[in-house]
Amino acid sequence: MAQAQTPLTAEKNRLARLEQSLENRSVGLEDVENELLSYEYKLEQAQKSLDDLRLEYEASRQELNQATRAHESTPNSDTERRLKKAKHAFAMAERGVDSRSRRLEFIKENHQQLQQKLAEEKQAIADAKAKISAQQDKISKMVEDMLAKAEASERRAAMARAAATNEKPKPPQIKAQVEPPKREEPAKVEAVAKREIDADLLDYVRRETARLSDLLADEEGNDRKTFRDLELRPIGGERVPFEFLGENQYRLVTTVESGRQTYKINTWKFRRTIPAEDDGARYVFIFDARRLSRPRLVMYPEYVLSELN
Repeated sequence: MAQAQTPLTAEKNRLARLEQSLENRSVGLEDVENELLSYEYKLEQAQKSLDDLRLEYEASRQELNQATRAHESTPNSDTERRLKKAKHAFAMAERGVDSRSRRLEFIKENHQQLQQKLAEEKQAIADAKAKISAQQDKISKMVEDMLAKAEASERRAAMARAAATNEKPKPPQIKAQVEPPKREEPAKVEAVAKREIDADLLDYVRRETARLSDLLADEEGNDRKTFRDLELRPIGGERVPFEFLGENQYRLVTTVESGRQTYKINTWKFRRTIPAEDDGARYVFIFDARRLSRPRLVMYPEYVLSELN
C-alpha cells in the first residue's frame, strides 16, 4: 500500500510528470514534423502536375481553335474528325486542370493546418520547459528552506547544550515513585496517496489509443511483419517480447523502474523519465515501425486506460 508523500517527494514526482509530458510532446512534435515534410513533397508534386497540365490545357485550347476554324472554312470528314478529337482533348484537359486544382487546394489546406499544429506543439513544448524550470526552482527553494531550518535547529540545540553546562548542579529531588500513566497507542492511520493523472498525460493516452485504433481498423491493412522477433531491452533489465498488432505496430505491457531510463529496441535507444510513484507500475509500450528511419516509441501507465471511459 502506498505511503503518504512528503511535500518534497510530491513536488519531485510532479517534476517527473512534467518531464514525462515534455518527452511525450517531443514525440508528438516529431510526428508533425515528419507529416509536414511529407505534405511539402506532396505540395511540390501537386503544383508541378498542375503546371504541366495547364500547358497541355493551353495547347489543347489552341488546337481546338485551329480545328474549329479549319472545319468552318473547309468542312469535310477530316476536319470533322480533327475537330471532334480536339474537343475531346480540350474537355479532358479542362477536367484535369479542375481536378488537380482542387487536389492542390486540399493539400495546401492540410499543409497550413499542419503548420499551425507545428506552431502549437512548439509552443506547448516551450510552456512545458518553462513549467519544468519553475518546478526545479520550487524544489531548490524547498531544499534550501529545509537546510536553513535544520541549521537553525542545530544552532538552538548547541546553544541549549552550552547553557546547560554553565548551570550550577542542583541537589537531586526525591520523587515519589509513581507508576507513569499508560500512553495510549495512537490509532494507526494508513495513508494512501492518490495517483496523480494530469490532463496532459490523459490527453496523450487518449490521442495515442485513438491513433492506434484508427490505424488497425482497416480490415485490408498490412499484416506483414517487418521484424520476426522484436524485444524491449531496458538497460540492466530483462528482455520483454513485443506482440505484433498489424500495420507495423508492436505492443507489450511490463513493469517499469523509476528514474531516467533507457530502453533499447534493436539498434534504437529511447530515453524516458519514470516518476517515483510509478516505480513498479505496469506501462504500455507501443513501437511504431512504419518509418524505420525515425521509428517512435509510445509509452504510458496502464492505469490511465481506466480513466478513458
